[in-house]
Amino acid sequence: MAAIDIRFIALKAGVSPATVSRVMNGTKKVSPELAARVLETVDRYQYSPNLNARSLVHHRTKLIGIVTPNVSGSFHAALISEIEKALESAGYAVIVSNFSGDPDQEFRTFRMMRERMTDGVILLHENTEAELMPIRQSFHAPIVLASVQTESDADYSVSIDDERAAYDAARVIIENGHRRIAGVFSASYSAGTLRKRGFRRALSEAGLGPVLEITASCTLAGGIEAAETIGRSASAPTAVFFMSDEAAIGAIRKFRDLGIRVPDDLSIVSFDDIPYSDFITPRLTTVRQPIQRIGSAAAELLLRRIQGEEGMERKVYLPHSLTIRESCVRAA
Repeated sequence: MAAIDIRFIALKAGVSPATVSRVMNGTKKVSPELAARVLETVDRYQYSPNLNARSLVHHRTKLIGIVTPNVSGSFHAALISEIEKALESAGYAVIVSNFSGDPDQEFRTFRMMRERMTDGVILLHENTEAELMPIRQSFHAPIVLASVQTESDADYSVSIDDERAAYDAARVIIENGHRRIAGVFSASYSAGTLRKRGFRRALSEAGLGPVLEITASCTLAGGIEAAETIGRSASAPTAVFFMSDEAAIGAIRKFRDLGIRVPDDLSIVSFDDIPYSDFITPRLTTVRQPIQRIGSAAAELLLRRIQGEEGMERKVYLPHSLTIRESCVRAA
């Protein structure tokens, strides 16, 4: 078989090599029909524009992808906005793709990013090593995680220290005299494994153990489900740590239906400090993530990777803080 290069792609697509080059580097306008034909041929022959085409034309598309599991969530929407501002100020255009959390769908999302010849992707969703491996093998462009991290030392990420932040949040509950404490975590690594680890460490140092641990999604619906479980439980916690503000807000709404008053009957501490956390009643005591700094730092890290800079720190941790409001009070 002939070598799969720009001339081969041109032959199979029935266009000139110059047209293939224009589609790949965007130097001149090409009709949508011709562009679609070229990209379909590139995909059919597994010709990677991110590697081969760019090495031939020495050009970047100035296009960055953002992949998120929840574009409508308050936290992710704010983070995406900050990333977009940072990238656009550097002269890059942005494609935002939302997926449901299904690994196959995420793989297809990255395939689309490859077809669009994005220079790199900022990923707002943490993956297992088994899920990331096929993405890395097929995408061939830099990936940076924002607000989340993975267990692998090979991945680049910008986040807070989730374990330490959850530890500090649990300490607020303990210092308010609570001894019967429950925790709600996701099934993921950052909002699950790491935050659970910090929560448990704080309780252990105080000679305590969680009276109840629940796995739920970081959403309003996840919080409602967790509240229903707590309401049915015989453990009777006096305080609960939630891994996200959205889950805590959903839970507060359900607790009200169940006749459980927050904070009179049940104190709550949560995570993220999204804008709604200051408007719900009671206003949330929560861990504040520096969304603006995470977004700009993730964009900067990705751009440095695109430029081929070496020796960069792979896991960047930014400082968190605690916002003390009204949802956690002294134990009765």
